Amino acid sequence: MALPPPTWVEGTLRRLVQLEVPQRLGSRLFVPENWHQSFSERIYSPSARDKDALSKLGKTLSAHACTLHFNRVEGPRAGADRAHCTLRARGVPKAFSSLLRQVRQGLVHAGYEGIATGVTPHMTLSYNASDAFDTLALDPPIAWTIDELCLVVGGGDPYRYEVIDRWPLLPEIDPPVAQPGLF
Repeated sequence: MALPPPTWVEGTLRRLVQLEVPQRLGSRLFVPENWHQSFSERIYSPSARDKDALSKLGKTLSAHACTLHFNRVEGPRAGADRAHCTLRARGVPKAFSSLLRQVRQGLVHAGYEGIATGVTPHMTLSYNASDAFDTLALDPPIAWTIDELCLVVGGGDPYRYEVIDRWPLLPEIDPPVAQPGLF
């Protein structure tokens, strides 16, 4: 998975407070320190062998960083089976697709095809929201550059992720365009 830095989490939370998202979700807001971008399903109670195999897999990755532009909060839909509230990104960067493909292929090759799933650029803000609300626009979008992947184990009370390995990604090949100063 990829974990945003604490400063990004703090800034994003401030933006979401302006839109009253935490107020709408209440205690059902996923703990901001646990916000992440998944690249696979998880293994519950991984063995030492699992951790070692996945750590070796991470070391083989040769993928580029990518920037996601979160431009909306999708509120839970009334009557939906899954009451998720999700921070969604505009588009799918080529580097994201390439990274995901490498992770999935590596998992399959290492015998972990059961967790080699497809994902989209997003962050889940709540897995069990109680009240439906319409999609909220984020203008300007919130940019996050994924520049490393982490192997984590979740647990504890309160539930948190422990990073047990991490791998930096190569420099971004399609960095976001910045408008140079005028005049």
